[in-house]
Amino acid sequence: MRNTIRKLSLGAVVTLGSIIGSGLAANAAGGVIFLGGPLTDPFFGAMKLGSDTAAKELGVEYQYTAPPDFNDIVALYTRLGEAAVARQPDALVIGNFFPDAVEPVIKLAVANKVPVIVYNSGRTTWRDLGAVTFIGEDPSFMGRKGGEAEVKAGVKNGICVDHVPANPVLEQRCKGYTDAVVAAGGKAKMITIPYEDTTNDQKLQQAIGGALLADPTIDGVFTLGPTVAINAIAAVKQVGRDIKVGTTDVSTPALEAIKAGDLLFALDQQPFLQGYYGVMIAAQYVKYAVAPVSEVTTGPFIIDASNVAKVLEVSATYPGLRGAN
Repeated sequence: MRNTIRKLSLGAVVTLGSIIGSGLAANAAGGVIFLGGPLTDPFFGAMKLGSDTAAKELGVEYQYTAPPDFNDIVALYTRLGEAAVARQPDALVIGNFFPDAVEPVIKLAVANKVPVIVYNSGRTTWRDLGAVTFIGEDPSFMGRKGGEAEVKAGVKNGICVDHVPANPVLEQRCKGYTDAVVAAGGKAKMITIPYEDTTNDQKLQQAIGGALLADPTIDGVFTLGPTVAINAIAAVKQVGRDIKVGTTDVSTPALEAIKAGDLLFALDQQPFLQGYYGVMIAAQYVKYAVAPVSEVTTGPFIIDASNVAKVLEVSATYPGLRGAN
């Protein structure tokens, strides 16, 4: 067990090219490496703000490492993970987003005596992989809460939009949603959009709008990210029907859409906390050999018309806390 946290540049964003190009993959770096997601997604912007804040408040030096975007993300994320393990950090914080590719990286880290904190994805497998703990959501419960909220608003035929089909967590959210709608006597299904299209507004709106036009009885849309939610709202307006839209995860535009009445709710899994707790638990484990003995659940915190004004007030005071844009 290492008893000190060696220093890395605080909050530095490291890409695959900078790791391989500088030869750092072969060097022992120490400290905490946080393997996050693309900062083009406001979700990961909030997560990085959390990990930055924890490192600053606790005096922990670390690096936030992430792919630049969602293109070829499975391969890039895996290679970043392998490079991080090769650097022999004091601890690795990683999301098990793509189990087939990421779980071998986690096993490699454990085999090399690098403590691993799993966040966001991997709630049911972290123990078997030898990780220290898990921080994040229960995706089935998140989806079920979304379905129940839409049913309460009158939805009888809903679609769940999965924009990262390689990540089983999103599929579990969709199943929770569809199960809730069906249990209430309605019907629901999941549609998938390639994650490469997540930042392409036109493609997102075309895909969602096409599904709505194909079935004029659809009256509910549940998205799994705020960028997709904003595009779903645009697609609904183009179709011209009364269709309720809800989402998981948060950004400032999503909060403004709730305030305006265009978005029914946002289920916040609080990525700021996932980032903050990831660094905090890693540091405590390395220094004191202590850690939570069960999953740390960070969501859902439900944001709707009843509390969005307060959330917006806090977000204005602490920009990026619930989404980077």
